[in-house]
Amino acid sequence: MAETLLTIQEAAAITGKSLQTIRRAVKARKIESKRKKTPQGFNYMVTQASVASFYKVDMKAFNRDREQGSINSKEKGVSNDGVFATLHDLQALEREVAGMLDEYKNEKESFMRFMKAFQERFVVLENQLKLLEEPKKKSWYKFWK
Repeated sequence: MAETLLTIQEAAAITGKSLQTIRRAVKARKIESKRKKTPQGFNYMVTQASVASFYKVDMKAFNRDREQGSINSKEKGVSNDGVFATLHDLQALEREVAGMLDEYKNEKESFMRFMKAFQERFVVLENQLKLLEEPKKKSWYKFWK
């Protein structure tokens, strides 16, 4: 049977310990771990069996809950098979995005009304400026026209 590897964050969530406590246990070799190379350095992956035995965690119950999808990522801090949000979280996000889109639409309409008023005012000012400049084009001796 293949070893199940967990990230340090998942191990901390399962055991209820802090990340630093799990890191100390890895450093003291109390928990079996493997290094995974990344562009930024190394990530440590701990074996599920060593975490369960060292911290006396019932992994069967955890795996059963994980397969059923009943683990809430906010409560446990563990992803459900690589998914970091529940359906409820996605629905809440969808409502939030819809609200933001409505706000954007209202702001856009308000901005467009402002721009239309600005454009109309600009045209009026241009016409007034043309009317003020017209007398300058005539010579002083052509006042009878």
